[in-house]
Amino acid sequence: MNADVPAPARGRAALFSLLVALPLALPLSSAGFSLLSQLASAWLLLLSVGLLVTRAGLLSFGQAMYAGLAAYAAAHAMNTIAARGWPLPFALVPVYGGMFAVAVALVLGPISVRRGGLSFAMITLGLGLLVALAAPMLQGFFGGEGGVSTDRTAGPVWLGLDFLSQRQVYGVSAAYVLLGAALMRGLDGTRLDLLARAVRDNPLRVAVSGATPRRVRLQLVLVSAFLAGLSGALQTLRLEQVSAGSLGLPQSSMALLFSLAAGSGTAWGALLGAGLMVGSESVLASVSQAWMLYVGLGFLAIVHRDLGAAGFERGLARFGARASRPPQSRSAVGPGSAIALRRARGHGREQLGRTALRRASTTAGRQHPAAVWRAAADRQRRCLGWRGAAGLHGRGAWRPGVASAGAAVAQRRSP
Repeated sequence: MNADVPAPARGRAALFSLLVALPLALPLSSAGFSLLSQLASAWLLLLSVGLLVTRAGLLSFGQAMYAGLAAYAAAHAMNTIAARGWPLPFALVPVYGGMFAVAVALVLGPISVRRGGLSFAMITLGLGLLVALAAPMLQGFFGGEGGVSTDRTAGPVWLGLDFLSQRQVYGVSAAYVLLGAALMRGLDGTRLDLLARAVRDNPLRVAVSGATPRRVRLQLVLVSAFLAGLSGALQTLRLEQVSAGSLGLPQSSMALLFSLAAGSGTAWGALLGAGLMVGSESVLASVSQAWMLYVGLGFLAIVHRDLGAAGFERGLARFGARASRPPQSRSAVGPGSAIALRRARGHGREQLGRTALRRASTTAGRQHPAAVWRAAADRQRRCLGWRGAAGLHGRGAWRPGVASAGAAVAQRRSP
């Protein structure tokens, strides 16, 4: 056992693996295994969306583009292997689909990762719509309105897998789900993970430290595209058919919606979101034709009341903090305690002023010193008042040059 991984994390990973492999031992019907395979594909797609949202703060409307192109590539690969008799198992076709999605991300990714936030979302939305509109024109690859059909039983038998039953399809899907979970587990705590979170919080500070935010975003987009490619190829293996509808905006919007609703940055959050997504598409769509309206209303309720997985975890944390807090009564606080409390608050405000000065001087002091000193003086004025900001230099500052300049500006501007 790895000593670097905490015991609770290993327990959750073992429980998740057991939950994924458990349906293979149950006497389920073909429709049940088909639904579970759809759930596995949706899990990988939502995991790819949640990876960008939680690690780098990027909202992507182009995940269906990567998944759809990988689905087409997998269908063409399966037809080529069956036609030429190559001894390549169809169970490895999802890996080819994931690598094809990575190749697409290498071409389109540098266009979208130049900026984060709303710019990234709009660029991915435009690229997705561009590919979806180009699909009917490029019939050699997309197959026109009918799409591309394939036969998963036409390939060579490998490890007893002939794909005559949906149980075998789910077995392969479960293996790739575990591969995606292992990939996410291996990404935690790495240099890419830490840099991606730093770029999400403050791209300017990351750029000043020597790293390139654009390159960090691109590397994370490549990992996300690989997971989305696995999802699309597994869909082709399950349905034996792929059409231009898999490239559209509704697929990306649904994945992003349920990712934000369930908090799919973790394996369990993606599982919850995939269950809601597949359940709404399979169960709710058979009940009413206006199922998308109900999904939208439910999403608004989740966002407004913070009912997702992340909100549930924060609620548990607040409950635990409240339960562990010792009870205190107002009458137990005497005059001495009140004086100590006022002194502690004043000390905290002083430390806040010092922190504001240090942050302002380290973020942009190399480029605009005068502006930084002025901003530091303004921040100290808000924290300590004019006299407190002017007297801070006398009690020792973190950087004498910056502190004296900030105090001088404060003294000149004080009435």
